Amino acid sequence: MRCRMKFYVGIIITAFFVCMRYAEAEQSYTVKNERFEHYDGVPETLFFADNMKVIGRQRTWNGTMKFLVDMDNEHFKISVETFHAQPGDDNFKSLPMGVQHIPLCDGFKTYFAKVAQPSFVHGENTDFPYIPEEGLCPLPKGEYYFKNLTLKTDTWPTQLPKGNIKVKMTFFKDGVNIGAGAVVMKVEDGE
Repeated sequence: MRCRMKFYVGIIITAFFVCMRYAEAEQSYTVKNERFEHYDGVPETLFFADNMKVIGRQRTWNGTMKFLVDMDNEHFKISVETFHAQPGDDNFKSLPMGVQHIPLCDGFKTYFAKVAQPSFVHGENTDFPYIPEEGLCPLPKGEYYFKNLTLKTDTWPTQLPKGNIKVKMTFFKDGVNIGAGAVVMKVEDGE
């Protein structure tokens, strides 16, 4: 009985230290923007990101996004899909990470504000509306600029698969695709 007790205590202590190491782990990767892709809606497009580009040595986002109508929670939804391809390959396969058809304002409040918004400096690299803790609804129509925007990855998972990652955000009105945008990034071992 005493040997079993020591064995279980040993397992618990080992598991505790492994969890602590994982919780305090730093990211083991670097992310470099490769390109931005725009997709028209079917049959109409109410979200445009057709002039967004990744440019320069720093691989920053530049261009504008247009929302042709105010987007509320009642009629508009968003979905985010994540894909992976091996280094140097564009044969993307779906990853089990993403958000499927969540009301738009809820999605921006829950995910955008925590993951993407820390990269935005209003008046410096964008004029995209700030999403406060209580949310913003509707998301106002308008054309918003992005200038020399680099994504901060501090809030991202500590581990991501190496290679090419594509994150595609699709907008829906009453269940119909009204436009999408995707950023393709290269994930490499950290320095």
